[in-house]
Amino acid sequence: MVTIKDFVDGLQFGGLVEHGGLAMLPILHAPDADADADADADPPYLLLQDAAASGLIRVAELEMATVPEIMFENLSDRPVLMLGGEELAGARQNRIINLTILAPPQAKIVIPVSCVEAGRWRPISREFAPTPALAFRKLRARTVAQVTRALRTVGRARTDQWAVWADVEEKLANLRVTSPTSSMRAAYDQRLPELEDYIRVLTWCPGQVGAVFALDGQPAGLDLFDHQKTCARILPRLLRGYALDALEQQICKTELRSEEPACSSKPGTASSLEATLRSWAISIGQAETFSRPAIGMGTDVRIESTAVAGAALWAEDRYLHLCAFPAGDGGHQRPDLDFVNMQRPRRRSERRHRDVH
Repeated sequence: MVTIKDFVDGLQFGGLVEHGGLAMLPILHAPDADADADADADPPYLLLQDAAASGLIRVAELEMATVPEIMFENLSDRPVLMLGGEELAGARQNRIINLTILAPPQAKIVIPVSCVEAGRWRPISREFAPTPALAFRKLRARTVAQVTRALRTVGRARTDQWAVWADVEEKLANLRVTSPTSSMRAAYDQRLPELEDYIRVLTWCPGQVGAVFALDGQPAGLDLFDHQKTCARILPRLLRGYALDALEQQICKTELRSEEPACSSKPGTASSLEATLRSWAISIGQAETFSRPAIGMGTDVRIESTAVAGAALWAEDRYLHLCAFPAGDGGHQRPDLDFVNMQRPRRRSERRHRDVH
């Protein structure tokens, strides 16, 4: 298996593109014979949204439904790649997938998830369906950090569900979005026109396999894939998540410009921001890593340092997906957090969060 350091040391970058407080520095595939030969071929797996559109997956609650786990069935003869942070809507409540998974063909697996709809525990459909966006950046960062801690402590890919709900509620409030079930989905639905403006400007370029993102002039995250066709299909969904954070920052700057220095833009030119993002991306290779067999196929690699928190999936002799965020963006779990018992609430919270079972 290639080390994360060797993987990121060879990164090549395109030109910076910016819109509405969000900047994207494209990552381009390395110009070698193997990469060029594979560029026109399809990836050896299906993406979650494509498999769902073709009726090749079934995603449903477990027979004894619980919040942190659901059943994924791959009906295809090809693996299915699902990304950490992808949202699955329907069933008893909307969830996000906790980490990137390559589901084996013709198989059922139980996948770890987190609820992003605190006010519902009733079925609205028999099965889940993917939505057009990934979780917003802060929630993805928290999920990566929390899963890494949980894997180290209890060996399970769990999150702090209470912190996830708090992040969703905060995002809805900051974006002035209302939802009777505190659904993350509402933020994307009610801010759709603004989000699509980002998609129109921050477009995929030929040869792009990933990107480093910046919010308000500071590194915000990185997503990197094994194939340019994967990146082209996933990029709009990624951008909606980053754009939601950018919109939140714009509201912050508008309403609290004179009172909240943290909301002010950081000075700097495009060239200096490019240099900052390149340097931060390469610093990922200096982080400590640990790995374990992945859920489904391959090896799950966790990435930790004072500068970065991330994760990668190694399968089919390459990294299919690497994501990373500035350290600290994932927040901190409650000191008394018990990852194992997150499927049941404390009694005093049961009325509000009766959806946790």
